[in-house]
Amino acid sequence: MSQPNPIEQYLQTLRAMGMSEEAIAMYRQQMEQSINMTNQWASQFGQNLDMNAMNQAFAGMGGFDNGDEQSQLEINPASTLTTRQQWAIACGADLAMLNGQYLNDVTTGFSKQDCRQLLSEWWDIDSKEELQEMIQWLFTEGHRIQYDLIWQALNTVSMKESKEFLRQHVATNEEEAELALRRLRNMRDALELFQEHKLIAPDFQPEMLIWDYARVINLSRAGVDAGYISKEEALEIIDKCIDPVRKMYSSWKQLSVSYQFARYVWSDLQEEDCMEMMENMEVLLTDPESPWVKLKWDEPI
Repeated sequence: MSQPNPIEQYLQTLRAMGMSEEAIAMYRQQMEQSINMTNQWASQFGQNLDMNAMNQAFAGMGGFDNGDEQSQLEINPASTLTTRQQWAIACGADLAMLNGQYLNDVTTGFSKQDCRQLLSEWWDIDSKEELQEMIQWLFTEGHRIQYDLIWQALNTVSMKESKEFLRQHVATNEEEAELALRRLRNMRDALELFQEHKLIAPDFQPEMLIWDYARVINLSRAGVDAGYISKEEALEIIDKCIDPVRKMYSSWKQLSVSYQFARYVWSDLQEEDCMEMMENMEVLLTDPESPWVKLKWDEPI
């Protein structure tokens, strides 16, 4: 018996959850575009594509994290951004706070040399063209497709069957299979941890979109400070995140929990790392200087 199409299986799950046919059609188009792009990349690069290096770069520390995680709010008093622009920047606050970046401006607060070094080391980005290619990849594909397939595997069949499902539908070699299985286990552990802390209900699926879009925001800002793109170009890119994010999430907290969950799945975090992000979320949700306090989720922008 032939295996059901995994994309259609997942779309049926979304339909059962009550998602509108319009939203499902948009999701199908995005997934099909992502698969086509993956095939084009494989065709173009063939054996020269180092998947392990790419996965390490994408999974490392959320994209631009330099390892010095902080809990202090960094606010630029000289910011001249509009309410809409600040709202868009605030969608990447989880990652910006981890990195010690400004939470209310395009500039990160880092030097040109530091941004260039971090972009090169973490993302292998050393030019405007490479930055634009990576941002486009995050917009059109990112990690969302694999995340959804792993979620489907974990929640629709047994663990044994999940492993076989991932080998057949996600991995193209043993190395990718092991990586997918590790993320499957991470997802299982994340569900237990987040339910234990009452951040998600047993039947709630944290959506992956913000994991990719927060990195779009973060990379765009770093690209400005590195001198690869202009502030205007970055704001145009970041503005594209607003509508999809607002359609996917209903509050700053839901956005933050979803980002944290995805980061746990993708980055092989320890529980103490996750606890630090939860503490950061509480600061962002309660500190009077936080953009999440100053800018309401449903604020007209």
